[in-house]
Amino acid sequence: MAHDTIDTLLADLTRERDALDAELQAMIAEMEATPVGQRRAGAWAADGASTARYLELSGRLAEVEQVIIDLSRQRASSGPPPSVH
Repeated sequence: MAHDTIDTLLADLTRERDALDAELQAMIAEMEATPVGQRRAGAWAADGASTARYLELSGRLAEVEQVIIDLSRQRASSGPPPSVH
């Protein structure tokens, strides 16, 4: 894969990672603001909608981070980009 293609993919994935991380941090703050008793029966319960969404986002974040790692390794192993003169 060409360096410019990898760079574009890395930029897109980095933006997605940042957005996912921001959403997860907001969810953590929301959960922390919810009284413990309400977490057990509400959206933050084990089968609640917020818990399911948090798990979905964390899974996607892990996938994105792995692709970033793989692409970064691929880019590094392919050597420097060809110079343009």
